[in-house]
Amino acid sequence: MADEDRPGAGAGAHRPDREVGVWPILGIRTRNGVLKSRVVRVHRSGIATSLYYFEEVPLRRRLLLPSLFLILATGALFAQPRIARLVNSASYIPPPLPGSGIAQGSIFIVSGTGLGPANLVQNSAYPVPDTLAGVSVRVSGGGQELNCPMVYASATQTAAILPSRTPLGNALVRVTVNGQTSEPIALTVVRNGIGLYTLNSAGFGPAVLTDANFGVITRTNAANPGQTVIAWATGVGAGNVPDNEPPPAFDPPVTVEVLVGGRLANVRYRGRAPGFAGLDQIVFDIPEGVRGCNVSLVMRAGTNTSNFTTIPVAAGRVCSDPNGFSEQDLSNIPEGGLRIGSLSLLRGVVRLTVPVLGTIESISDTGGAGFFRIDLNAITRSSTAGANPGSAISFGSCTVTTFVGEGQAGDPIPITGLDAGPSLTVTGPGGARTLTPQGTGVYSAQLGSGTTSGTPLPGGGGSPPYLSPGDYTITGPGGRDIGAFTARIRLPAALNWTNQDAVTRINRGQDLTLTWSGGNPASDFIYIIGNSSRRNPTAGASFICSAPASAGSFTVPGIVTNALPPSESVQGAATGSLVIANVPLPDTARFTASGLDIGIIQYGTTIAKTLPIE
Repeated sequence: MADEDRPGAGAGAHRPDREVGVWPILGIRTRNGVLKSRVVRVHRSGIATSLYYFEEVPLRRRLLLPSLFLILATGALFAQPRIARLVNSASYIPPPLPGSGIAQGSIFIVSGTGLGPANLVQNSAYPVPDTLAGVSVRVSGGGQELNCPMVYASATQTAAILPSRTPLGNALVRVTVNGQTSEPIALTVVRNGIGLYTLNSAGFGPAVLTDANFGVITRTNAANPGQTVIAWATGVGAGNVPDNEPPPAFDPPVTVEVLVGGRLANVRYRGRAPGFAGLDQIVFDIPEGVRGCNVSLVMRAGTNTSNFTTIPVAAGRVCSDPNGFSEQDLSNIPEGGLRIGSLSLLRGVVRLTVPVLGTIESISDTGGAGFFRIDLNAITRSSTAGANPGSAISFGSCTVTTFVGEGQAGDPIPITGLDAGPSLTVTGPGGARTLTPQGTGVYSAQLGSGTTSGTPLPGGGGSPPYLSPGDYTITGPGGRDIGAFTARIRLPAALNWTNQDAVTRINRGQDLTLTWSGGNPASDFIYIIGNSSRRNPTAGASFICSAPASAGSFTVPGIVTNALPPSESVQGAATGSLVIANVPLPDTARFTASGLDIGIIQYGTTIAKTLPIE
């Protein structure tokens, strides 16, 4: 990217004297519609100054960290600002979910309409002003009304620092733009509420981490057991100097627990990043006994838990997972990216408790396929919500994603679909079925369905179940990008969730153990997924864990179940659910085709039930 394309570049903007790390963090859409990458730039001072180039100046005038969390937005300026949401600038956890409180001294963002100028304006000097481009943010609570130092302002998103002396508890925030003030939005002010920045700027997925030399931790520059790394965050707690001034190194009086793959890490420092208001560093050692590309990373400060992220850990430089990419896969990525094909034959078994009708268990058999290209940059930033085979959470780990509205959170990292032909054909003991295109590189079909117990749902029916143990082939005629192929797979006995009847609820904050049998213990792995949502506002959270099928059981830690909100009852049915599923390890079920670097065949049984989460 040329300097003139960077926000902040131009007259008076200079490169720092030494750049020791560069990493893309966030995509921005420019006026001509081109998606460009933002980069974190870590300099000799040890501070990630991120996207923007400015002249280095003495400490009292150092620049505020502007853009680990910026979204460049355009839009018309409304007469009155309207706030839709207020969240921690790193975690993005929406209220009323656990962890959505805003900590004293942390950076938060408000999103909505008419919140500032059409083009983003950011602060570039200390002291941080209370008003920026005609925009100010005020917080009122506990009988006080305080100005929030401004980080940046734009039409749809504005960021500020919550003053360290804001009273704890309920508060209101208002945004004023050129004399017009918004309606207030409520927030809960907490003493500590860590938000970890992530490489996809979504609040989940790979955390923004650097090593002792400020090189960015990635899947091809993985952390090693015993190594000291730095996590970049906001929300450790109140500062010891005015929030509009550059802080010194400051270890606040709070205990921060760091869990890597469920294991406690030794914490060396937790506090302000020297010279940057609102920005925190947590310095810790990677514990022994953890490996994988998507090892869970979560922190707890006081009684509040951070967002759940991941960290790549390996014995060498490149990570690997039995249920994801191998070291060879990641070490030999072509310049244009990996071309991946994924075929799937899946049975879903849902146990639903419905008033009057009682408990209904239904079956849905589906077939699907995805063909896409993904480059190293996208692979490194993609999360466990992604579509690529390397997105599986590492064995023994759990992670949590949050969402707003009815839909689950998806990975914001884009992939490019590849054409494999006009349709695909599945052939098995039950005959032949056609998978039809749903977009470039995406194919799917309902193969069969049925009700196995209870009263059929109104409007139910359809074709009988299709998938059963036996041999199957999936064939494709080839298309513009992918050549013709024939893939073969043998479906084993279905997965059996052996303690399903005994699990009647999820108690938040308590461990949850699940047991299973069936599938192929030698070559399958297990997903465990929990989900809960609430209304007014509609928001929710999901956890996902993984384990080898041969283990036969897995315990979801209490810190994970506590991240789910209490479920509600809608017309007598709980809004909580629990799922267990088996999937073959990628190296045990592969196929080949011209135009593909990796071809994977997936089968499995997904067993789900609704239940209360309390």
